[in-house]
Amino acid sequence: MKTRMRAEERHAAIVRSAIHLFAEKGFRGATTRELASALGVTEPVLYQHFPSKEDLYRAIIETKAAEVQPQAGQLRELARGSDDRAFLCALGELILRRYEEDPDLSRLLIFSALEGHELAELFFDRLYVGFFHLVTGYLRRRIREGAFRKVNPEIAARGLIGMISYHGLVGILYPGKLKRHDRRLVAAQMVTTFLDGIYLPDDPNPPAPRDESASAPSSHSTAS
Repeated sequence: MKTRMRAEERHAAIVRSAIHLFAEKGFRGATTRELASALGVTEPVLYQHFPSKEDLYRAIIETKAAEVQPQAGQLRELARGSDDRAFLCALGELILRRYEEDPDLSRLLIFSALEGHELAELFFDRLYVGFFHLVTGYLRRRIREGAFRKVNPEIAARGLIGMISYHGLVGILYPGKLKRHDRRLVAAQMVTTFLDGIYLPDDPNPPAPRDESASAPSSHSTAS
């Protein structure tokens, strides 16, 4: 005999199904009729839990934000120390794990941005802003302590996160096209590449990189 779900179980089941459906078709491409059909319920039942698609989307964002909290807590603990390799490798493995184990999350973020959805900013704020600030804050502190070169910590953070994220994103966009490597190996190698560039050299005052654009003639200039 089939038992009825409790309200909270039904609520969670709707969110899980919506995550998969929106990740497959986008927020604007998926309909409440399709979602109700996937759950085996009527649309009125769906609206009892979520009066609108926007309410459902907010629930998805909060669900995804809650899922990453345990890993984020471990990363915050490492960020309090000064073991650069341990912190950055943990960061890299966390990013790659998200791509490998939860591709729906990346697809949802991409769809929300491309569709210009009104909740795209909330999605970004809840899932990524705090994460980015954690990395930027760590790099800024290590620069202040004299461990790293005096670089822009925000640009450096984007560089590292972008390098690792690209590897994960390609795996989602073009599955099977590139050889798959263990994420610990990938993270460790990318962190080594990053640290080799940011660690302060033995010479405390290395020459600044030359800005070639300052001396190069403008393509818009005319001969006198």
